[in-house]
Amino acid sequence: MVGISVQEVMTEKFAKIDINAPLSEAIGIFEKEDPDLIVVFDGKLYKGVLTQDLIIRSHLKWDPTKAKVRDVYKPAPVVKPDEDLSLAAKLMIETDLRSLPVGEDKNNVIGVISDIALLERVAKEEFGRRPVKEFMSSDVITLKPYDTVAKALATMRDHAISRIPVVNEEGKLEGLVTLHDLIIRFIKPRFKAQFGEVAGEKIPPFSTQLREVMLRGVITIKPEASVREAVELMKEHNIDGLVVVDDKNIVRGVLTVKDLLLPISRMVEQKARFYLQLGGDAHYLSDFTRERIISDIRRFVEGYEDLLGNEGIIYLRIRRFPEKLRGVHLYQARMRIVTDKGQWVATGETWGAIQAVHDALRAIERQILQEAELKRETKHTRRFIEYLGF
Repeated sequence: MVGISVQEVMTEKFAKIDINAPLSEAIGIFEKEDPDLIVVFDGKLYKGVLTQDLIIRSHLKWDPTKAKVRDVYKPAPVVKPDEDLSLAAKLMIETDLRSLPVGEDKNNVIGVISDIALLERVAKEEFGRRPVKEFMSSDVITLKPYDTVAKALATMRDHAISRIPVVNEEGKLEGLVTLHDLIIRFIKPRFKAQFGEVAGEKIPPFSTQLREVMLRGVITIKPEASVREAVELMKEHNIDGLVVVDDKNIVRGVLTVKDLLLPISRMVEQKARFYLQLGGDAHYLSDFTRERIISDIRRFVEGYEDLLGNEGIIYLRIRRFPEKLRGVHLYQARMRIVTDKGQWVATGETWGAIQAVHDALRAIERQILQEAELKRETKHTRRFIEYLGF
């Protein structure tokens, strides 16, 4: 446990909106007040939260001029004010949210806690003196300035990431591309064009080179810098990640808010080695389906614990399509497992959420067994051969 309560860090000021309000009203609140999130109520009963990212992504599903808050909001847990910050960090990771509502229950929401406020407080302790290199992700995926927007989007999709450093042939940082910016500049205009909002305007092609659209003047930090310095930079520039470079400006890693929340979240329960983060359309899942998926993933991790590593996060993004077969929706399950031994990414797409997750797990299982065979871990050879079909 961190030994610091949520109520010490939370703010009692927060934006709220009714679940049946038009989405345009929420957009107005973000433009005027710029809150981390808007808390959604159905009358006096808490229902969930609304973030700017959810609204931006909603352009891919809904006409924002006609949609209501209920079409876009996301269910999220309420953290109690007397809970330890380690629990709040754990919930932020599992829900993929940067802020959470605070209250005794769904009828008594009294405030909001943000990830930066949480990290800023914990960084005042010994944790803040530790170097960035202890927590950064060193296995960094990069792109070149001459690569295209299409390649960047495909890379983000395939690796389930939302930011990619752009480097030259020597590995020196030249810029940064983020999914947020690419959605706004390349995907959102195409959606709006369907409604005639950008008729006659030129929409930039996906073949555009990254050198033309990447963010320059990227905020960076050195591997030896302290966590406290990193948190201060994130807060000052209102960002959730930093590119880690050495004295020659060569990219050595990426440090995100999640990278810092993870060690704090582990203080909740020392036995918790892997965390599952459900996102996308996961709120459509029934309680039975959600519990079955969590149970199946838990068994998978236990079955390969010697190959997966000691700790990590499992990112699972569920997408539900409108198509149905015998009353069952078409689902896509995109899974990324990041551990201290490496990372694996796979996608499953079929009828039914459970089966889609199973397909993704089987694909990752093949990757793990193949790596084990390549490393000549003979005790797994038989299982690998079975998957080859011999």
